[in-house]
Amino acid sequence: MKALLMGLAIGIVTMTQAVQSVEAPKSAPQAAVAEAPAVPVTPAQASFDRLKTLFGRWEAPLGNGKTIVDTFQPFAFGSAILAEEWVGGEQVTSTVFYVVGTELRADHYCDYGNQPRYVAQPSDDPNIIDLAMRDVTNLDTHPRHFHATTWHLLDATHMTQDWQVEGGPKASGSVHLDFVRHDNEPA
Repeated sequence: MKALLMGLAIGIVTMTQAVQSVEAPKSAPQAAVAEAPAVPVTPAQASFDRLKTLFGRWEAPLGNGKTIVDTFQPFAFGSAILAEEWVGGEQVTSTVFYVVGTELRADHYCDYGNQPRYVAQPSDDPNIIDLAMRDVTNLDTHPRHFHATTWHLLDATHMTQDWQVEGGPKASGSVHLDFVRHDNEPA
């Protein structure tokens, strides 16, 4: 009896292993999904993916003996990027980058007290992110604002940002920043 039970147990184990090694045939919908062509990446998604290469810490001299520190990090399961700017250990701005349909957008919470919202303009150069004003809040009480910005992602450790400043009693102007990656230092 013991030998019979032992033989039966071995047979069950062998059958279980055989069943586990057989792959179930794919249904027609499963086969179609498996063979479907890849969805093309939109220019907005390509620019967003390019911004992901900035994750970490970047520094640029301000010319007054101070340094501006930009940090980039993903959030919301990678569906958005948070960029923060720090000067002298104090956070001065935050920008959230995200994709809506065919647009790369950026909402900027500015040290000028307003909130410009940008949309990326098409570019033939994947290393250029050109953000134009979409709209802005609090412009009536804080008219000076960053109207547009163009970023040049030069290589893995260098980036420039050019910001166009408009509004308020001062003349329009621009700010140019030359950033270098410094990943292993606190903000």
